[in-house]
Amino acid sequence: MGNKLKIFILLLFIAGIYSCDVDFTGFIRSTDRIEDRFIQSIEYNDNHPTENIIVNSSDYCLLAASDLHVGTTVNTEKLLDYYSSSDDIALLLVGDIVSGRREHYELLHEITDTFTKPLFMMAGNHDLYFDGWKSYYEFFGSSTYYFTVTTTDTADLYICLDSGGGTLGKSQVEWLENLLDEQRENFRYCIISSHVNILRTRRTTSANPLVEEVAYLLDLFAKYDVNLVITGHDHVQDEAKIGNTTYLILDAVVDSNPNAGFLTISVNTDNLSYEFIRFN
Repeated sequence: MGNKLKIFILLLFIAGIYSCDVDFTGFIRSTDRIEDRFIQSIEYNDNHPTENIIVNSSDYCLLAASDLHVGTTVNTEKLLDYYSSSDDIALLLVGDIVSGRREHYELLHEITDTFTKPLFMMAGNHDLYFDGWKSYYEFFGSSTYYFTVTTTDTADLYICLDSGGGTLGKSQVEWLENLLDEQRENFRYCIISSHVNILRTRRTTSANPLVEEVAYLLDLFAKYDVNLVITGHDHVQDEAKIGNTTYLILDAVVDSNPNAGFLTISVNTDNLSYEFIRFN
């Protein structure tokens, strides 16, 4: 193969990388380290009080969705329209909310900036591509935090975690363990949301969780009676139960997914239930 042809192929390859929504550094490591992101998230939390949603009833519903990959927005706008016209009290967006580029963050911010109902976001691996954490933090703030829901007779704890780089990291795991140790007994249900799956249906080339961390988290969730763990990342819905903890993987909302959908969660005094909803 001649040198000119080699150069031509190389240029085509580079152009292909630039034109797609993948930053190949993300297959090797997150461009922003989890410890740095965690520190920034906690600094953000220090300046923003923990949100408590008050419900004038003993039961309520909320939504969860993942992998919007905003760049195109057909399904995202369907999701937000559904949420805005429903009685659901909150919407969890559990990562890969954009396809990584600055302009995608700007587009999502434009769509959600005037939204009046609560939106709770977490960073996924695609949100970190193209130096995306800076834009995530600018527009949406923390990716490690918790909020509460108070009903007429009890309260529930919702914990949101940053697993965008494939690991929660030492500091975030310590924060999580301390939170559960200090707060779990004060709440009826505990629901944890994050992007990368604790349990995997298949192995992918990016952001796979550390085996040792998974084993530790499974034990931690059992110890503190975590009721529900919600993740995305794999794009295909799945559910499993270990002990008293149910682990869910959500369908991707991204427009290219023929089975795009989201999750509804119904919470009442007797039980916590859920249903996968598809757009089509």
